[in-house]
Amino acid sequence: MRKVLGVLAASVTAGLLAAAPSAAAVVPDCTGSHVQKTIYSGQPAIENLIVGGGGVLYTSGASETDQSLLSAFTKGKAAPRTVATGKPGGGGLAWDRKRLLWGYGDLFANGSAGDLNPTAGLYSVNVSSGGKRVVSDHLGMANGIARDRNGFVYASNNLGLKLDRISPEGQTLNGWASLGSANGLTVGKNGRYLYANQMFETPSTIAKIDLKDPSKIWTYFTSPESANVLFDGLTHDADNNLYAAVFGKGEVWKISPSRQVCVIASGLSQTTSVAISGAKKGFKAGNLYASGFDGKIVQVTGATKAGFPG
Repeated sequence: MRKVLGVLAASVTAGLLAAAPSAAAVVPDCTGSHVQKTIYSGQPAIENLIVGGGGVLYTSGASETDQSLLSAFTKGKAAPRTVATGKPGGGGLAWDRKRLLWGYGDLFANGSAGDLNPTAGLYSVNVSSGGKRVVSDHLGMANGIARDRNGFVYASNNLGLKLDRISPEGQTLNGWASLGSANGLTVGKNGRYLYANQMFETPSTIAKIDLKDPSKIWTYFTSPESANVLFDGLTHDADNNLYAAVFGKGEVWKISPSRQVCVIASGLSQTTSVAISGAKKGFKAGNLYASGFDGKIVQVTGATKAGFPG
């Protein structure tokens, strides 16, 4: 999936570039004293990352054997710990109390056929022991995962039209909502709305979905840049600012509730994932973490306090 999606994204990006006139970037840098630093490099391609309450950073990726790989990074240690391995195509990550939800089957073949024949799935992992169980084995792609306050879990397919939902009892509803090329997901601060990056829309957009009535879908944000964007991972902070991984530009954008936008991280290659920490130690609260297919993990200190120009 890593290489195939990279080729697909590159193809889409090339088409957008050919169709759009060249222009300087219109999204400005965020203001304030935030500082970006590369904290890890040389890792396998990373699909998703998340920080736990203990300040440990977890990544979802693929090993050379194409097993999915769940890794844990502890601050102060140079090398990560392997938590678990699973079926090919490591996908999205989300917390279910102290257990980590981990998507698998994030593969081109699964995604392209996932609306009609869902074969991706979701693990629930004990991050201390590495023990895991299957929560669902019939999701479209599981490349984006989010959990709401009532225990419902949402899974996306960026090569299809269906958003899937898993109930707290483990029942999967394929096509709970219909949304083209949905990728990164996050449930907003008040718990009422699900936000979803639409990766292959032109320009890339973020949709807002009513969790009580998924037929109500709005375009929440539209990229002011039409070329070389491709929104991937998505998260939010305590003030309901969204942070979108911009795959095509190797950046992360911060988007306010009033739809102001600025670049909070840059210089990555094919940014896939972004997370905001809420931990009191380790990789601490207020910091942003981003990763990509280049195997780098960057930290942006003070990201949640960064402002918007003008």
